[in-house]
Amino acid sequence: MLSRLQDFLSRHRRKFIVTGVLVGGTIYAARYAQRRFVEFQERQAREFFERSRRMHHFESTEKTCNQVILGMGEEMCQAVLKECSTDELLEQLRQNPKNKLELWEDMKIVSFTRLATFVYASSMLVIALRVQLNLLGGYIYRDIMTEQKQITDELKQQYLSLIRHFITESGIRDLARYIRTQVIAVVKSMPLTRQLSLNDMEQLFWSLQMSINADPRRDPNSRMSKYLMPSQNPNHSPLLQQMFNETLDLLESEDAIGVCSHNVSRGFVLACDAIAESMGETLQHLSPAELKKQQENQQPLKFNQASGSSTPNMTSPTPENNNLLNINTVLMALAKVIPIISGITSRGYDSAARPQNLPTQLLTFYVVAEKTKTLGANVYETFSSA
Repeated sequence: MLSRLQDFLSRHRRKFIVTGVLVGGTIYAARYAQRRFVEFQERQAREFFERSRRMHHFESTEKTCNQVILGMGEEMCQAVLKECSTDELLEQLRQNPKNKLELWEDMKIVSFTRLATFVYASSMLVIALRVQLNLLGGYIYRDIMTEQKQITDELKQQYLSLIRHFITESGIRDLARYIRTQVIAVVKSMPLTRQLSLNDMEQLFWSLQMSINADPRRDPNSRMSKYLMPSQNPNHSPLLQQMFNETLDLLESEDAIGVCSHNVSRGFVLACDAIAESMGETLQHLSPAELKKQQENQQPLKFNQASGSSTPNMTSPTPENNNLLNINTVLMALAKVIPIISGITSRGYDSAARPQNLPTQLLTFYVVAEKTKTLGANVYETFSSA
């Protein structure tokens, strides 16, 4: 019996070896695959946790960023109002002086300068704070993940205080004075009696924007850092110097320049819309004779007529009949447009005011603008994973 068993094992030895190898290999492969699958699940869980943690931190950074922008936006608006004040000119005009025409010319320059300064300064401030706070947020997230403490409270304060150069030092002053020179070049020769339509206002703002952007040394779009940041870091901390240099590089990048240019163009569109709304309110107070005169200057209007203007096709009924007055073709003397421009920029940021003035509309729009938010997200992504 034993010899038969030995003879059977001897005859089928190779089969047993092969079977054992196959069974053992299968068991080993199954255990290896199971181990790798567990490692894959753990890695996926860690990556998901890290993404969730990073997203939560980014959302917290964005919320803080919005609050800081609106808070500093109030200061920025007051700085612009102080630099482009019309209070003294208005007081002199109330006294009906002999040099009234000269004062109105000055009022024209200051009003257009203040509007353009609000458009550019608001965009620049929002972009700068988006860049700064998301860069800082990226550094803080890396500290959290590596359990280090490179970013101290003192360093945060020193880094964020760099933007004070724009608001409290020479930034807004230099920006407003440069814009004033371009306003003089564009509108000084325009007489106060010049009749303007909304389309004329759009063309005027376009010419002003092109004139402001034309100087490569002082263009607020491509030379944002010249106005926003001091020429050099006043603190000698190596890490702060590194962050300062990185901020300058980001502000001078093509992405930031493109976002600022887009925001400024949209800002002037908002300005035209605000002027159109104010003109509509002005028309409601015109006498029937003046309304009839405006209608005589227009082509017949169809209800579905397309308008070439970017402003809404606002209409206002006359008190005598059901004819409609097309706001896009209304002509108004420059002397009457100046008080409108001065009025919509006469106050700073005020979220509670209804309707909102132009500075409030600009800051609110720039804060939620998709291109600006995308720029901030890209900065955070870069510095949180570096």
